Amino acid sequence: MYGWRARVGLILPMDNTVMEPECYSLGLEGVSYHGVRMDTIERAQMPVRGVALSEQFIEMGVDAVGYACAETSFLKGVDGNAYIKEQIQKTCSLPAVTASGVMVEALQALGADSVALVTPYPQTSADAMQAFLERQGFRVASSVRRDFNEEYKDKRDWYHTNLQPANVAYRMARQAWVPEAKAVFIAATNFRTMEIIPRLEDDLGCPVVSTNQAMLWSMFRTLGVKEPASRLGSLFDRE
Repeated sequence: MYGWRARVGLILPMDNTVMEPECYSLGLEGVSYHGVRMDTIERAQMPVRGVALSEQFIEMGVDAVGYACAETSFLKGVDGNAYIKEQIQKTCSLPAVTASGVMVEALQALGADSVALVTPYPQTSADAMQAFLERQGFRVASSVRRDFNEEYKDKRDWYHTNLQPANVAYRMARQAWVPEAKAVFIAATNFRTMEIIPRLEDDLGCPVVSTNQAMLWSMFRTLGVKEPASRLGSLFDRE
């Protein structure tokens, strides 16, 4: 059967065309990914719809659920992010994580209290994410922001983020890195990053975390799935 090691459920924004292909591109034996897609792009309503949709995972027989929208989980603040996770778990009776929650878990596991932050967000959202991290005890030593829709003037809010090749995230991370940062964090589930993480770690000499990578790491820890760090970044050395 598909997913004989683990079946991962993903609650996806309607625009997200990156996370599922990115996960499958890793070729992890026995792991399958099963998405439900929100039917709104209204940021305030997306967590509400995500919680309601999580009931579908009961019928799919998945093992863990990820709320795969970073922006709408950190915009709710620390307490709002925790509430999204709690409501999903209550609805489908499965272990759940949120995109914002796993970035905190991952940085804590790495002992990275100072980070270089890379975001593809509008300024207000980038500021909200920095505030979210700072409230959790992290110092943002530097940051690089690039809102691709500002460049393309497309009416679709996040569309051009999902068109970016991985080398764009690589260059933004190189630009963001400063020696006092103990890790680089690349935000957003709709931004292609996975394949460049090992190369970035080699070039920068520090851990690199992305949202999608951290979601898999957190759910795999819960489910007892182990993968070599060489393929997925040094985060996967942390238990």
